[in-house]
Amino acid sequence: MEFAQKRMATQTWFTFEEHELNHRVRDNSGELSFTVDYAAIPSNRRIVFSRNNWLRNVGLIWCVLGVIQIGLAFMGGNPGLGAGFWLLIGLGCLGFYRLTWSEFTVLDAREGSIWIIKDKQHDEILGAIEERRKSHLLAWYKGLDFGDNPEAEVEAIEWLVKQKAISKDEGDQRIAEVRRSHDLLLTHKDDKPGPQVH
Repeated sequence: MEFAQKRMATQTWFTFEEHELNHRVRDNSGELSFTVDYAAIPSNRRIVFSRNNWLRNVGLIWCVLGVIQIGLAFMGGNPGLGAGFWLLIGLGCLGFYRLTWSEFTVLDAREGSIWIIKDKQHDEILGAIEERRKSHLLAWYKGLDFGDNPEAEVEAIEWLVKQKAISKDEGDQRIAEVRRSHDLLLTHKDDKPGPQVH
């Protein structure tokens, strides 16, 4: 499965392999490409806004100048078509500022930052990443052999809850099952007859 996104000068690509995500991002400052295992993608995310504040500030200044120019034209009794010139330029700058405003969800993995543009594909891409991440973490957990160490299994379950691979309720249920089965094992061991003295 592949996705490609574009927002102004920023482009992102996502290729979902069986065990890893290939991610590439390109903008005015350069290009970054890397591969990351799904299980290594963090659950924490941050939101980044890309705005051209210079364009906003210039637009506001020109709007103010335009309003002043219109006011002076009306006071002088000479309201012509040119009186609103700077106001129109300022409103155009503010409109372009709003059109170029971008929002990203960023997942900071050790290999690099995964940038997802907030557009119509955003939720689908983020959902695919989270689904694969959870399934790989759960597969890792199921592949572990805890032997006769229930505390290690409880710690692994608590870690999965922190990683948001399972819910708190599901984690609590699994921990209760581990403790219950361990208590049963201890009870069966205690039921065995002790050494017989002859």
